Amino acid sequence: MALWGISTTQEAADNNYAIPKWFNDSDRSFTPHNCFADERGWLYRRYQSDEQSGLSTVFYDELIAPVAGLNTTGYGATDQNMTGLGTATPVAIFFEDPNKNNPISVSAGGTTAVGVDADLNVHLVYNEAVFVGKGTTIKVRTFDVNNENESTRIIGYATSVTNGAPIVAFANTEGVVEYTSFNGQICNRVAFALTAPTTPLEANFDFNVTTAAHASGIGSTTFYPTSLTGIVAGVSSVTIDTNTGVGHTDAPVLSVGSTGITVGGATTVGFATLGGQAVVAIGNTLTFSNRVAETKLVIDIEAGVVGTVTSFYGDAATKVFRGNSANIIRQVGGAGTFMSGSFEPNAGGTIDGAGVVGLGTTTLQVNALSL
Repeated sequence: MALWGISTTQEAADNNYAIPKWFNDSDRSFTPHNCFADERGWLYRRYQSDEQSGLSTVFYDELIAPVAGLNTTGYGATDQNMTGLGTATPVAIFFEDPNKNNPISVSAGGTTAVGVDADLNVHLVYNEAVFVGKGTTIKVRTFDVNNENESTRIIGYATSVTNGAPIVAFANTEGVVEYTSFNGQICNRVAFALTAPTTPLEANFDFNVTTAAHASGIGSTTFYPTSLTGIVAGVSSVTIDTNTGVGHTDAPVLSVGSTGITVGGATTVGFATLGGQAVVAIGNTLTFSNRVAETKLVIDIEAGVVGTVTSFYGDAATKVFRGNSANIIRQVGGAGTFMSGSFEPNAGGTIDGAGVVGLGTTTLQVNALSL
């Protein structure tokens, strides 16, 4: 039974919460995020449209590991090896790739940036099928390009399938049931809708930290960085540390030559009082930045879920992430995450190996360049 779990003793992060282990989440058609438990055993939901969440009504469920009573509640400390998972547990959370690309890879990955006012979805994945009421919420935090200056949180709302649309599920006591009036989602992969900010946050983003290749005298406005990489006149600014104090702070770059730059004069905004009085020596630090309008969206793990999420037995599903937050954070669109060979000992690029890499986990950028 090593390839999947059947009891609470196997329902742990290091065992992928008992979910079968042969999936690969770089492939939207073979992702572990569409695998869940119900009364019959482990099932895989085969979506027949690009919408792969509880908002879809076009799918069929494939029984891949029959285990009768799999989603029953565990029986307590004395019978922990009995068949039956515990409370429905969150196993992954991520921004859905707006492009719905397939395959998704670690290197190419899903979309990492979107335009202002873009319609977005956060997907929260459970290891069992659950009922989620419309209006249930998660929160998304907002930061500038430097991951600083947090602004207003965004609320993501669980929306509902179209009223009257049939949702087929296997109820524990009634067998196959067609729900046509449930106001919410019946699934293991819950979609929370939100809108990207209209106005991105602005901040100076340091992109080139270099040193002075030649000295510049008192009052000079021409400096000679060791590296001119990325410096653009009229866009970039520079902060110079003269070792006796910061001589220039975010001074605008007026022109870029083959070996040096010219910044605004001593009265230009961005020069400290010390600016025209200090010698810039060889080796002094020059930090170049650009003014960047970009908001980073980060799923608020501490906030968890607020609203109605219940199992097929009617008990409340787990809605708090704090205890296992490090284990459920995934890449954008679910790209390159924990399942791809992760149970091969010391496999690179896996959660139990030495090289977990990917696309910024639960972070998505919002900027005008994405329009």
